[in-house]
Amino acid sequence: MSRVGIFGQISEINDHLFLSGAGVLKPDKLRQKKIVFIVNATTEEPNAYFQGVDYMKIRIDDHPYARLSDYFDQVADKIKQVKDKGGKTLVHCVAGVSRSASLVIVYLIKHERMTLRQAYHYVKSARPVIKPNIGFWKQMVDYEKHLRGTSTVQMLNTPQCDLPIPDVYMDDIVRLQKREEEKQAAAKAAAHNHNSSHTSSALSPSTRTIAPALATMKKRGYSASSLRPSQFSSTLRHPSPSLALTSSYSLFSPAPSRKPRDSLFSIYASSNPRHTFFSAF
Repeated sequence: MSRVGIFGQISEINDHLFLSGAGVLKPDKLRQKKIVFIVNATTEEPNAYFQGVDYMKIRIDDHPYARLSDYFDQVADKIKQVKDKGGKTLVHCVAGVSRSASLVIVYLIKHERMTLRQAYHYVKSARPVIKPNIGFWKQMVDYEKHLRGTSTVQMLNTPQCDLPIPDVYMDDIVRLQKREEEKQAAAKAAAHNHNSSHTSSALSPSTRTIAPALATMKKRGYSASSLRPSQFSSTLRHPSPSLALTSSYSLFSPAPSRKPRDSLFSIYASSNPRHTFFSAF
């Protein structure tokens, strides 16, 4: 299933826990999955009350400095309580990527005896689009240390980011670096081809004297009139070395955007990163 398709699904984490975005909350789907409790982890979405379904509202922004950890135990214990009564819980934010995914991961750590690393990969296997923001990762690392005395995920400093990122995201960074290197190589090749074509098509003063004769010969590739500006209007732009990881794929917010925004690494270029983070979902 495509990434877009997954956003429109209620993902089953286990036999009593589900994860989704807000747009899929439909009475028929909830009845089909026998969901009796919903955790709404947003500031944007109101509770959509359905008969036979209870709600918990967690007002939290998807922002690295938002204190989601204040609700870790409250949500995890409630999911466990519903499970013990034979019920099923759905946790959602706007896209089912950051806030709700973090809360589900914490539940698995506390009540299903998983490590943070295990819980992350377990949830990602059920919903591949999850990507908790790096502030939530720091809070989850601290939570695991509090429960177990150590953490299975390390927060790493990188040249690309002003804030530490979890080591589970390092593969994403490597892929981004490779992608940007390929883009730069393609841009250089396109620029070289453009310059070569432009040079070969330009007529020298000595050649211009016999231009009428050349016009009758119709040699392909030698007529300056055959070169249209539109042929070169799509030449790739060289990215700045200081922002070598800019990409449409964002580690911070990979879900469909409600408004255009830059990727994680481009917002780190600001001299004051605390004020450049935004609420994604």
